[in-house]
Amino acid sequence: MSSPDIAGILDNSKELDRLRKEQDEVLFEINKLHKKLQATPEVVEKPGDNSLARLKIISKPKSFLRVK
Repeated sequence: MSSPDIAGILDNSKELDRLRKEQDEVLFEINKLHKKLQATPEVVEKPGDNSLARLKIISKPKSFLRVK
C-alpha cells in the first residue's frame, strides 16, 4: 500500500467514527423520546406537544459519508 492509500483509509476511518458517534447520539435521543411516549402516550394527543416533530428532526440524516 502506498502512503496516499493509507491516508485515504485513515480519513475514511475517522469519518466513519464521527458518523458512528453521531448515530449513537441520535439513537440516544430516539430512545429517550420512546421511553417518554411509552410512559405517557396521552401526551402526544395534546396540543403543543412537540415529541413527534422532534423525532422527525433528529431522525433526518445530518451528513453523508463521502467515499473517494
